[in-house]
Amino acid sequence: MSEYRFHLQKYRPGSKTTCPNCGKSRCFVRYIDEQGSISFPGNVGKCDHENSCGYHYTPKEYFKDNPDVLEMDEGSGKSLLSAPYKTADKTPSCIAPSYIPSSYVLRSLSHYSINPLYQYFCHVFGENEASRLFEMYRIGTSSKWGGATVFWQTDINGQVRTGKVMCYNAETGHRVKEPQAFVSWAHSELKLQDFHLKQCLYGEHLLKNSSSPVMLVESEKTAVVMSHFSPIIYGWQQVERTVVSTVKLCRFSKAGRLLSSLI
Repeated sequence: MSEYRFHLQKYRPGSKTTCPNCGKSRCFVRYIDEQGSISFPGNVGKCDHENSCGYHYTPKEYFKDNPDVLEMDEGSGKSLLSAPYKTADKTPSCIAPSYIPSSYVLRSLSHYSINPLYQYFCHVFGENEASRLFEMYRIGTSSKWGGATVFWQTDINGQVRTGKVMCYNAETGHRVKEPQAFVSWAHSELKLQDFHLKQCLYGEHLLKNSSSPVMLVESEKTAVVMSHFSPIIYGWQQVERTVVSTVKLCRFSKAGRLLSSLI
């Protein structure tokens, strides 16, 4: 038996399915429960096309999005959120990152009247503050799902690595998760050829001209919201759980800029 309770299903003929994000067949590997007590839905897994698609929905994210599934493990008494899971082994690549053309980014920095998250921010913070935060973090609007929010990952040099596309509820400010997890990636939606994805910290562009401490949080929306409540800390960053983010996290820690982590 594997030491990991939750892990990607081992390959066997016919085990790979269609990716729920990019729609390509025979490239999606699902997560399984080693104990056999939990059957994950078909969107919990990882796409083989890491550069062109990048879809990866882990068991931990699934449990957070579906708190009703959370139960205590009778054997260990530990929450399922703390159960170990194994992702595919990753080898750092030396391939130069690809960038999203600026024309796509600039085109998205508008149409906020159909952007549910912007509408929610206007209701909570006021229109002026909502506009300031959206401009500060370069948040865009996508035509996907009728006005989804685009969190552009802009690196410290001002280059856009990709954009995380998510659908929100204008009244609650929460993500729309039914009947599916409405999450996609700009580089996948744009179908850019030979795109080499190398993610950066969300909000990294804010660090270029600042020596302020850095605070790390788990979601893009949290980083933006905390910039309203604690503007003195200039570097509110969101971290994707990737090798790239880990390297950058270590770099900031050694430089003495990592004040704390909330993840």
